[in-house]
Amino acid sequence: MRYLVPVFLCTLLSASPLWALEIRTERVHFERGETSAVVEASIRGREIVDYVLGARQGQYMNVSMATDNTANYFNILAPGEDEVAMFNGSTAQSQYEGVLPASGDYKIRVYLMRSAARRDEVAKYRLEMIIADGDDQTRAAGSEQGPGAEHVPASPEDGGPRNWEVTGVAHGLNLRERASRSGKVIATYPPGTVLDNLGCLRAEDGIWCDVQQLGGGPRGYVAARFLKPAVSPDGSASMGPDDSALRAGQGDFDATGPIPCAQFSGQPMGQCDFGVARAGGGYATVVVTRPDGTKRAIFFRKRIPIGADTSEADGYHEFHADKERDLHLIRVGPERYEIPDAVVLGG
Repeated sequence: MRYLVPVFLCTLLSASPLWALEIRTERVHFERGETSAVVEASIRGREIVDYVLGARQGQYMNVSMATDNTANYFNILAPGEDEVAMFNGSTAQSQYEGVLPASGDYKIRVYLMRSAARRDEVAKYRLEMIIADGDDQTRAAGSEQGPGAEHVPASPEDGGPRNWEVTGVAHGLNLRERASRSGKVIATYPPGTVLDNLGCLRAEDGIWCDVQQLGGGPRGYVAARFLKPAVSPDGSASMGPDDSALRAGQGDFDATGPIPCAQFSGQPMGQCDFGVARAGGGYATVVVTRPDGTKRAIFFRKRIPIGADTSEADGYHEFHADKERDLHLIRVGPERYEIPDAVVLGG
């Protein structure tokens, strides 16, 4: 979850656990041109680490931490403070977001709670720190090409990425019914979740993107600054519209040939002719001519088989797919198909 912490609460939050033996200090440096830095480290028992980074009044800060120990938290101390925290992770979860109240060195204090410290527990953590100009709070986490830039990211129809990947959150990104922090949360996506890019817009509290999880699920809005273009199986970000279904419907195939298939239950596997239209990045539409001469279209996105052209006429057959090495084993009701990765990706 994300929290905007009012400055007037700062004096109520204790920054330093009283059981700490000593505090180790490390200065955080951003690479030239970057707005974020990531630290992966561990602490044990009563160890505490202060990560110090300079920032200006009015800039936007986002700090999140992923950890393998539920007693591992971080606090944030404003410039000049050694004891009073402006953010206390043990009471406000594991992510801070807000506009900075002063210029100077901020301390991000990582520690274990008293009970865990007494047991001499170890915590491995990943701490991500973002600093951006306060009037550009939609900057993407650590990526100049991410959707948090000043402009609204393009939809695939306008040359934008087909898919987003959730990034820059410790536990999950909220999907909301409308493009606002006050919108009802309808789902939460963990880091690394791949989403369809259905278009983005600028709202009063930032830039939001209309999304749906790859393969299906509820549709809603997420904050653009926690998205980055998803990488396709070929190592690139797939941009522009997926025209494979349109081309397949027109018979404009990139390759043709036979694949193993069976149309009815109990029928031994035979051979069916196929044609495939590819749109790059693992996007493809495979059209199979069944033994009775009718056709079945099977759709792939990012090399993942996500569905087929079932209809009321054939009973809306259930779609199921498994993978054995480089072979997709697909069932559409009683129908069975074996489609190699090479058909989808080419080469």
